[in-house]
Amino acid sequence: MQIHVQCHGNLRDNGFFSPMSISSVEDLRSILSVERAQGDRGQLGGKARAVLTDMLNRPGPAAVDSISELAAKNGVDPSTLTRLGKKLGFAGFAELQDIFRRHVAQTQAFYSTRVQERVAEPLVIDDPRDLIRVHAQSECQRVLDIADALDVHAITHAVDAVVAAKRVCVLAMRATYALSYFLGTYLGTLRENVIILGGPGQALTSDLASLTPDDLLVAVTFRPYTRAVITAVEVMKENSVPILAITDANSALSVGREHGTTVVIDEPFYFDSATSQFFVIQTILLAAARRIGPAAVDMTKRRERLDKALNVEIS
Repeated sequence: MQIHVQCHGNLRDNGFFSPMSISSVEDLRSILSVERAQGDRGQLGGKARAVLTDMLNRPGPAAVDSISELAAKNGVDPSTLTRLGKKLGFAGFAELQDIFRRHVAQTQAFYSTRVQERVAEPLVIDDPRDLIRVHAQSECQRVLDIADALDVHAITHAVDAVVAAKRVCVLAMRATYALSYFLGTYLGTLRENVIILGGPGQALTSDLASLTPDDLLVAVTFRPYTRAVITAVEVMKENSVPILAITDANSALSVGREHGTTVVIDEPFYFDSATSQFFVIQTILLAAARRIGPAAVDMTKRRERLDKALNVEIS
């Protein structure tokens, strides 16, 4: 049986759609329209069709919610969303979700849309303790998903880079500055010559101009990307400065192997979704501490003596 869709292609021999035929939300709407007309003879099946309908009706959550959250909201197992992606010709759900992410990035304001979706969600949890528990379960699932998806080789290369570089400069701006401050502060307790860029009153041009091929620029940005971070990376690539990029999948922050390493955290970064990013940075710091070894302990003790001499802390 052949299904003809007003997109850019047709079906594979195995009955699944070719991903080359699906490049936009409108393509998915066309497929859904044909599926509805086919009824029980459609390729997707009832549950998958209902999930796709919900995603098209609410592209904001479809773009940013985890596979577990979307499955729970639709009353199905996460494997249903994985099968939906595969039936549409993708490797899995992540590639399907990227269609919605591009759509939202091109057509909707990220921040207000994100807040609007959260405000408009039906209030089904009255007890604050249940809200805490549900949110904790959601974030735990995000971390588990990221742990399974992380590229171990990329983490290893990232640790190699932050340990071996003469200087490590960490750059992020706006909300992601919290991530760079966390990484830079704790890496600075393990090794010397760690600089956090992009803070208030700092001259970014002067800081970047001092970087050499012996140094490392750690660049952190997530959708919607910060233009200054993307531009800084492009300039540093031209100057042969190694880059460690921490970003999401299909990012505007492009770093090939010839320029450094990219650690992909394919989760949105916002006030209701930040645990995964901190988890990955913690992982890099933990591995770096183990790699540096006793020298990291000595460096930390030096910092402690300085803090004590300056009377920084209150016990």
